[in-house]
Amino acid sequence: MATFIYKPKGKAAEYGKYALNIYTGCSHGCTFCFSPSVLRKVKDEFHNNVFIRPNIIEGVREQLKQNGMKGELIHLCFVCDPYPKGYDSSVTRELIKIIKESGNHVQILTKNGTDARRDFDLLDENDWFGISYSGYEPSEYYSGAKCEPGADSPWARVKALEYAKERGINTWVSCEPVMNDADVLRFIEKTTFVDKWKVGKLNYYPSEINWKEFGIKVEKLLENKALHTGCEYYIKESLRKEMES
Repeated sequence: MATFIYKPKGKAAEYGKYALNIYTGCSHGCTFCFSPSVLRKVKDEFHNNVFIRPNIIEGVREQLKQNGMKGELIHLCFVCDPYPKGYDSSVTRELIKIIKESGNHVQILTKNGTDARRDFDLLDENDWFGISYSGYEPSEYYSGAKCEPGADSPWARVKALEYAKERGINTWVSCEPVMNDADVLRFIEKTTFVDKWKVGKLNYYPSEINWKEFGIKVEKLLENKALHTGCEYYIKESLRKEMES
């Protein structure tokens, strides 16, 4: 039987100890997406063909039963989104139930806060709900970002995050890849309902952002925020290297 829950390696390990990819493909169509290259797929094929991985319900249930895993945080997802917009994501709900019933917890990362709200009733103070926020122009905040054409609008994601916090769920934001550095800094400074921040640079594609300068600014901002709100933060290794160069 396939191993569905796995230990990420390399850059992926910075997201968590364990991960689970529910789907093959992602409908969000992000221009900066690295997943097709990791999976050796054509971009258009990856973004236009979203399928549930075969036997994943039975496979995850059996894997958790056999390995006796307890109290672990499982990241959903790494090379796909747990809530692909425009698709039935009920399998995600079923997998959250199985993980929780086994005595483990979930760390969700999505660009579809609208659909993710459905599953907040399954989450508690041991789980984490997170959104991706790359930085956007004001005109994109409510209508949707050009670099993420199939995803929820940034506004919808942020509102879902705020709602999760109100329900007592731990909240986190992945600012990776940073596309608009000024907006990311603004967003971090003004947002008060985030328990953990992770910030990383744009990799594999060219950028006009001065990463050393941005990294120094964002770490100073996060240090101050942590001091006043108690939030946690993590600077991804690729950005840290730029800061130290």
